Amino acid sequence: MRKRVPLFVWAGFFCLLASCSHPSRTVNDQIYQMQMQIRNLGDSIRTMRQEYSPGLGELMTSIQLHHAKLWFCGLHSNWPLASFELGEIRESFGTAINLVRGRPEVQQLPMIYPALDSLTEAIALRRPDQFKTAFMLLTNTCNNCHKQVAFPFNVITIPTAPPVTNQSFIPPKP
Repeated sequence: MRKRVPLFVWAGFFCLLASCSHPSRTVNDQIYQMQMQIRNLGDSIRTMRQEYSPGLGELMTSIQLHHAKLWFCGLHSNWPLASFELGEIRESFGTAINLVRGRPEVQQLPMIYPALDSLTEAIALRRPDQFKTAFMLLTNTCNNCHKQVAFPFNVITIPTAPPVTNQSFIPPKP
C-alpha cells in the first residue's frame, strides 16, 4: 500500500521551491540596506576628507620646517637626508596644488619647481657650493612668490639654528 505524503509536507516543499526561484523580500531589503550603508560610508569619507584637509597655511608651515632642515642637511653634506627633505618639500607643494586649487596663491606655486630642480641636481652631485647657490635660489623664489601673491611680509631666510633639537643633521658614520 502506498503512503500519502501529508499536505503540510507538500506545502513546505512548494514554499521552499518558490523561495529559491524568487528572492524573498527580506533578502532584497537586506541588499538595499547594505547598498545604502556603502553609499553613506562613501559620503562620510568624502566629508571627512574635506573637513580634515590641511589648509595652505599648514602646508606652508610644513614646507618651512623642511626648508630649514634641508639647509642643515646640506651644510653637513648629509645628502641622503637632504634628498629626503627635498622630497618632502615637493610632496607638500604637490598637496597644496591638489587640495587648495581655488586660491590665487596656488596658481603661482609652479614657479618653485626650477629652484627645486636645481637643488635636486646639487644634492645628486653632492656639491656643497652648488647646494648653497640652489638653496639661495629656493629661498629667493619663495620670497618672490610671497610678494606676487600679496604676502610680502612673509619673508623666508637662511636658517641660523637647527629647527629641531632632537635630530642630527650630521651623516652617520658607516
